[in-house]
Amino acid sequence: EKLDRARVAMSAHDHSQALMLSEQAQADAQLAVTRTRAAKAEKAAAALQEDHRILREEIRRNQR
Repeated sequence: EKLDRARVAMSAHDHSQALMLSEQAQADAQLAVTRTRAAKAEKAAAALQEDHRILREEIRRNQR
């Protein structure tokens, strides 16, 4: 949306508005990438914790 608005501003020769909106669009995109990476990292960490829990259970079972 912001990128579309930046294009409209650029067509209207409102270059400062176009620049501001395009920079905001870029920041929004970078934030989305960062959030996606964080979510993937959290999912991977949860999977590792689950694997660790399962291994501990198997070790305890084998010690009996």
